[in-house]
Amino acid sequence: MSVRWQQVPTASDVEAPLGELPAPRRPGWLRRWLWAPAVVATIGIYVTQRLVEDPSGELEMWLMLALLAGLMVTAVAALVRYRDDQRFAHESRSVEALRRDARATTGSVTVSERPVGDSVMLRGLLTYPRGDETAEDTWSLLVPDGADPGPRPHDPVAVWWAPGSDDVVARYHRGWADELRRRTG
Repeated sequence: MSVRWQQVPTASDVEAPLGELPAPRRPGWLRRWLWAPAVVATIGIYVTQRLVEDPSGELEMWLMLALLAGLMVTAVAALVRYRDDQRFAHESRSVEALRRDARATTGSVTVSERPVGDSVMLRGLLTYPRGDETAEDTWSLLVPDGADPGPRPHDPVAVWWAPGSDDVVARYHRGWADELRRRTG
């Protein structure tokens, strides 16, 4: 499960309709296409190895090491491309499911803080009703210095989830959380 945080500017924005979610970003050109030049270079080294007649032992060793290095770079680059494509497809399906059939509910969070430079890394557990069961998703949020403060332990948050999606959207504003606590407490 993946939690997408939206720190909204006003308390009234928390319960506003979900709206358009940003499409997942594709990785950069290098991550997507590094395997292609690695394959070409590896094939070039292999062809060179086959065309050289009666190579010295040292040249044969260097060509074999270059071939192995080319194969390793090709394999790693292809694996990175494969994993990136899987992640992109998964995120695209989740965004589409949220666009089609988002369901709103209220959840709560546990929070732990850790300073990171000029920011604070918040992490915890998001708990919310999901159909007939209670879902628990881990989350993290980097709050830059000077930004709106993140959630406090056991604060309520607005949660959107959809059947068939592993992603949820959690919206938070401290004023909204305080108002909800006053109304229900």
